[in-house]
Amino acid sequence: MVDPAIQLLGRQHILQRFRWIDGDADTWTMLRDPAALRAVVNALADLMANHQPDVIVGIEARGFVLGPSVAIALGIGFSPIRKNGAKFPGDVIRHQSATDYRGRTQVFEARRDHYASGQRVGLIDDWIETGSQAVAAQRLLATAGAELAAVAVIIDEASDDVRHVLPPIQSIVTAAELP
Repeated sequence: MVDPAIQLLGRQHILQRFRWIDGDADTWTMLRDPAALRAVVNALADLMANHQPDVIVGIEARGFVLGPSVAIALGIGFSPIRKNGAKFPGDVIRHQSATDYRGRTQVFEARRDHYASGQRVGLIDDWIETGSQAVAAQRLLATAGAELAAVAVIIDEASDDVRHVLPPIQSIVTAAELP
């Protein structure tokens, strides 16, 4: 069950620190403050806990910042998903995304040996808009036999179309709530 006190604290820190800078969303500044970072990580872990993932994944770049912390909070491991040909040792699996919010496609890679058939995976990120990255991660994981069990993000702006493709998307705030 999601803890309302943990979610409220996370929401407060996000809404107090979120800014638009030159038309771009700044989700980095809220992570600079240790109390805000702790509140955000705790809120994301709280959202993910009910889905009982075996491992947390995060997509470069903010997923690399948030994912390991959430994994530690849940007492499970973390596995990265890299973008655009970043190097991994060993056998990798790849999937190309649909067009993202910037109008670009990207190739995602993960280590095949980090996933097992039937494994439940939780995806952590800062923002979901088009869902192209989350869908690409879901398909990439399916290649290895793993299941994307849930998505937890700081800010949710996903359309109903992507919600029908992905497992439950949970967020600390919605884009409509941002200042």
